[in-house]
Amino acid sequence: MPEGEPSEPNSVEAVIHYVDPSGPIGGIDDVERERSTFRLVPHVMPIRDARPLRERLALETNGFVWLRHPTSVADFTDERAVEQVYLPEAAAIVRRLMQADHVLVFGHVRRDGSLNTSPHRPVFNAHIDYDEPTVRAIARRLLGAEEYERRASQRIVLSNVWRPLAPVERNPLALCDASSVRREDLVFGPIVGKSASGLSNASGWNLAYSPRHRWHYLSRMQPDEVLVFKLCDTDEERVQWTAHTSFEDPASAAEAPQRRSIEVRTLAFI
Repeated sequence: MPEGEPSEPNSVEAVIHYVDPSGPIGGIDDVERERSTFRLVPHVMPIRDARPLRERLALETNGFVWLRHPTSVADFTDERAVEQVYLPEAAAIVRRLMQADHVLVFGHVRRDGSLNTSPHRPVFNAHIDYDEPTVRAIARRLLGAEEYERRASQRIVLSNVWRPLAPVERNPLALCDASSVRREDLVFGPIVGKSASGLSNASGWNLAYSPRHRWHYLSRMQPDEVLVFKLCDTDEERVQWTAHTSFEDPASAAEAPQRRSIEVRTLAFI
């Protein structure tokens, strides 16, 4: 829907920060985002509530799904519980959704917008974490060279399992329907500084504006809900490139608490 047209029912209008494709290639700092060197352009976009669409959404059609999936972890500051309980939970979700025979987890990040000193706050630019060369380098790092070579011919899918740690009242996550994103919308973004990939030369994509983009979010998302979205698929014919970003929800109260969340990146071998 082009800018200026009326929004759909069950939607809000908010600013999405796109990359300026006419500028020089800008580096992404995965931790200190204010040090990123790309130029951003704000566009007001309709962002549709995905709650009524639950039964219609599919990873292979839209690039994302939302699920009710409680966790056994009570305290996400307990890193041992996260490592031993939550990461296997996230892997199991992806294994079931994608019918994968092997799933790796890496790069989990807790974000807290209330901590001004935290490097992990909500991110306000439309992006896609990693490109295929980075995905393959991550797979080799995690599997080891011999096991990677054994699995290199398999289809590999990078996805994110995203969960709020409290009801989301501010700065929700918006997802761009991957079927509305084309390769020409993607602007290469080398990642500088520390990266959740564990690599020193990772790269991903920033998203340039297109009026065809269809954005969604989950209103008042709860801790027993997860969003699972695809970021890269080595089968180039598949829907992928689910761009995502936080946005300032105009319906949020001024005193609403900042968003807290955890995200886990996964590699599924199919």
